[in-house]
Amino acid sequence: MIKDILLIIDNAVRAEPIIHAALAMAERESADLTIEILTAGPLFIPALAPMTAMYLPESELARDEAARIQAVADTVARSFCVARVLGLHDDMFGLARRAGKAGPIADIIIMGDAAMWETEWLRKHAAETVIMAGGTPLVIGNAKARLAAARHAAIGWKDSAEARRAMHDLIPLVEPGGQISVVTVAQDQAEADAMADSVGEVVRHFTRHGFDAQAHQLLAGVESDASALEAFALGHDVELLALGAFGHWRLRDVILGGVTHAMIDQPRLPLLLSR
Repeated sequence: MIKDILLIIDNAVRAEPIIHAALAMAERESADLTIEILTAGPLFIPALAPMTAMYLPESELARDEAARIQAVADTVARSFCVARVLGLHDDMFGLARRAGKAGPIADIIIMGDAAMWETEWLRKHAAETVIMAGGTPLVIGNAKARLAAARHAAIGWKDSAEARRAMHDLIPLVEPGGQISVVTVAQDQAEADAMADSVGEVVRHFTRHGFDAQAHQLLAGVESDASALEAFALGHDVELLALGAFGHWRLRDVILGGVTHAMIDQPRLPLLLSR
């Protein structure tokens, strides 16, 4: 049951599609919506953030934040749900460390993709903070995301605590009786066979909840796990792809580039990331 939703943005104009989608979701769920706006100082060259950040006095940052809050408040005032708009201002590094980590408590956190953010560096690092330290599932949506209960969802499965959390977090985001594809990506058939028992348990669990659950095995070969999962989702009209985020040792993800990083960088469909 979703009764508290937190949306994190940094620019009211760019984020307008996800703001309206989050408001509609809150209305459908009879939930409260909190919108947290991140305000950092200006950048000489946005593409080189955060290294080109300009100094701005605290009073100026606070004024900029107040203007952003007012712009969003004007939008949510026309909604029928209970909504509040909060601000968080700091230097770029401080915002990335604090986003979604302290303050509002929610059942789910929502962020938009790169097109709905002013600063891409802040979006990616704020998302990582939410996943690693927020303790709340994160949905990353695009401009077309309805944030309605999915008719067909998929979960990328490898038996881990993170994937099991994603399994549970996915249930309230799929419409009753909807379709859930449980997808494993293996390098060879032996690895796929080793995951068969846990996949069967996931399918059984979703079936017990009334969903049409089916198992799918993918052999990645030279293709990355992220590419294989994304290709499956796009090819089967999946509306929401769930993943257990940062399932490996953190340093390994940083060095090798994990599935989580790849999905956060360029999401081509709505994602649910849990840890």
